[in-house]
Amino acid sequence: MKMPPIQSSFYEMKGGLDLVTPAIELAPGFCIDSQNYEPEISGGYRRIDGYERFDGRASPSEASYYVISVSLSGSVAVGNTITGVTSAATGKVLYIPGSTTLIIGRLTGTFSSSESFQVSGSTVGTTTSSTIQNGASSPSDHADFALLAANDLRADILAVPGSGKIRGVFVYNDVVYAFRNNAGGTAGDLYKSSSSGWVKVNFGTEIQFVSGTAAINIGDTITGATSAATATVIKVLIRTGSWGSSAAGTLIIGSVAGTFQNGEGLKVGGASKATSSSLATAITRNPGGRVEAILANFSGSTNDQKVYGADGVNYAFEFDGTNYIPIRTGMATDTPLHIAFFKSSLWLSFRGSLQFSAVTNPYAWTAILGAGEFSTGEQITGLLVYGGTQYGASMTVFTLSQTHTIYGNSSADFKLVPSIFEMGYADYTMQLVSNNTFGLTARGIQSLITTLTYGDFDYSSVSHKVQPYIAARRGMQTASVSNKTRDQYRVFFNDGTALVVGLTGDKTNGLMPLNYGRVVQCICTATLTTGLEVTYFGSDDGYVYKDYTGTSFDGGSIESWIRPSFNHIRSPMLRKRFRRAIFEVKPEGYSSVTVGYDLAYATNDIMAPVQTTSNQIFGGGFWDQFYWESFTWDTPLVNSINLSLDGTEKNISFLFYSNRAQDKSHTVQGVTLLYTPRRLDR
Repeated sequence: MKMPPIQSSFYEMKGGLDLVTPAIELAPGFCIDSQNYEPEISGGYRRIDGYERFDGRASPSEASYYVISVSLSGSVAVGNTITGVTSAATGKVLYIPGSTTLIIGRLTGTFSSSESFQVSGSTVGTTTSSTIQNGASSPSDHADFALLAANDLRADILAVPGSGKIRGVFVYNDVVYAFRNNAGGTAGDLYKSSSSGWVKVNFGTEIQFVSGTAAINIGDTITGATSAATATVIKVLIRTGSWGSSAAGTLIIGSVAGTFQNGEGLKVGGASKATSSSLATAITRNPGGRVEAILANFSGSTNDQKVYGADGVNYAFEFDGTNYIPIRTGMATDTPLHIAFFKSSLWLSFRGSLQFSAVTNPYAWTAILGAGEFSTGEQITGLLVYGGTQYGASMTVFTLSQTHTIYGNSSADFKLVPSIFEMGYADYTMQLVSNNTFGLTARGIQSLITTLTYGDFDYSSVSHKVQPYIAARRGMQTASVSNKTRDQYRVFFNDGTALVVGLTGDKTNGLMPLNYGRVVQCICTATLTTGLEVTYFGSDDGYVYKDYTGTSFDGGSIESWIRPSFNHIRSPMLRKRFRRAIFEVKPEGYSSVTVGYDLAYATNDIMAPVQTTSNQIFGGGFWDQFYWESFTWDTPLVNSINLSLDGTEKNISFLFYSNRAQDKSHTVQGVTLLYTPRRLDR
């Protein structure tokens, strides 16, 4: 009997995770299970990049290792520092693959060939070659040695000093800053990154004044008329009135000598200019809170952008890299939670109240100067500015149950207009991505779409295919981020997981779950002066991490898998003899994956999520039911992986799995199935 000819069927990996469509209807390329893969802009599923701890010192993922050939005459151990007797070069031993080779890191200087080298002053051998940077003999060894070098540098990088979780993180002038409670939990501190690690920021000193009869300027030396105390003026903040008779506000001062008194005259050059209304006090922050920070330029001048922030337990603040300035609004409980820069005013949310400053003056909060207030009637959960110039065309005000829009240009014509009823967004989950806004609501992840050139808004759900995943994490959200380079949105949960929404242009190309293995408490993105987009997050362990970088989760493996849907090749009742699968994979360097396949539906209930265990996989099925084969590659080109199949069934599913800390990312683009049709099941 003549056998039917072998047929082929190709399908792309696209669509993301789908937990709700019945198995028989699910299109090939969708996933019934995945972890730590993201939908690529150009198609396919990509194993995500890692993250690594950060404090300003050398990045672990950029560490180099060096191969040096030696003749040993003494004892050398991993962790020893070897020193060249002639060259004075040094290096730390990372690995000893044999008696004639050392793998070293932290190289200083250049070892000479045929020179003696020492450990702790004792000669232990002679070099037989010079060092070769990243000179492993195989791609596999290179990946292993690079990880050793990275882990060695990683040990130097420290947590932000203090106690508890990171309270906020931002980037300003290419420097990373982080907030954390002090060691006793009695105050909040700010630290900046440096080449030697975290450095504490001094908040400085302030004194309040009233009855400003003549101008006090930055750089002036003020003298207390009674105390004779002196100080240099760093910043002048006028909250009410104006110079001449009634100016009142705050002076940020430095180089304080003596003790200013409350109620004494403040002189400049012997002339009385104002009256103190407080003692000179050190600026401090209360512990706790969650800092939300933005960049804004109120002067319009070049290079005058500053950081503004709010956290729900302290005054709002301005920071210019040196000076930390509390912003007092006059509210009875002056602890705003959310912040925005819109139409040259600073906007702050106080539960159900939305306050805005005078135009171009973030320190002025009186109506006579152009400040004002709107009431939303319920808790404000976020503010986002849309379109137009740097000053924005409109601003969305999110609350727990509905969405509003601010239109207008100043206090004379600002209007708060309800935009979407019965649609509220959760705190810290709203992000602008491309031309859309994504955020988490009671209905899942919603896309808020601007229409009519930032006039009206419409919305649509993007998460219905993963609703069981979101429902299991209701109320667990902690943070969110947008990444312009990757055109994606990520929302994070307090169990260390996350959900990524991928975009191609303005269209969603899939949602896929991630598992970071630690909680993302706060996160920020910034564009450096080089044009590079960077992302940093703070966790509950007190560390700041640089995201989207390296091959590991701070030295730990990235356990990753994708399991495409069961493919019946458009014939759900036709049995097929499956012969071969050809996977199109684009690696970004050395990678190792295990690929398995399973014939027929592994369970009748693939829609019910099952947490991953050592043996069972999400979406049904058991590891030991799969037929496995391992693959490695090391060239950044599209590779064809051939997997032999053996079995007759109506459908087939695959599983890509990796769990190593040294592997580069890769993208699974598509699958070609070779099969022979058999008979119909009736």
